[in-house]
Amino acid sequence: MGLLDGLLGGLLGGGTSADDINSILSSTAANASALSNVAAANAGTLVTSVIDGMNTMVNTTLQTTFDGVTALEESTMAGSADAMNSVAGTAIAFTEATAAKTYDASGHLLQDNQSVSHNGGAAIMTAYATHTLGALTAGVGQGIAGMMTGVGNGAGQAMANLGAHVPDMLPSLSSSLGGQISASLGTAGLLGNSSL
Repeated sequence: MGLLDGLLGGLLGGGTSADDINSILSSTAANASALSNVAAANAGTLVTSVIDGMNTMVNTTLQTTFDGVTALEESTMAGSADAMNSVAGTAIAFTEATAAKTYDASGHLLQDNQSVSHNGGAAIMTAYATHTLGALTAGVGQGIAGMMTGVGNGAGQAMANLGAHVPDMLPSLSSSLGGQISASLGTAGLLGNSSL
């Protein structure tokens, strides 16, 4: 060991031993390992936060959409009922009255039959329900289906994009975090700042 100590002393200055160098290298390796662990933990925390944030956003978007759809359905049904009642009030006035009288040979009234038909109003109501309210409600339903499909596809695409890019980000993220932690602790200059 005397020869090695002599060489080190000549290169690095008097008083430096192989034990000193080994101690510094061991300390540097331990610090590097600790930094690596911290960087990995921080990367995991960051990725978890990103995924949690995306889940929250998707869930909030879906819930908002469901709430909006429910309100739209209720509004459509209430509006349709009001419109139907309004039309019914008018259609009920469309009545057809018929009268049939029967006389004998002398001209005396034998029978007087009168009847009222609501067939005209019923026909109006049927046509209104089928061609107006039915078409309106079907259009609202198609709009809701399209909206839900769009929201579902968008949420699915967002999660797919996140899943596709998070693995690509991890290596550079860990390296970046490790470099920042290393710089903050000063381990990059550990050997240079040591008094050997």
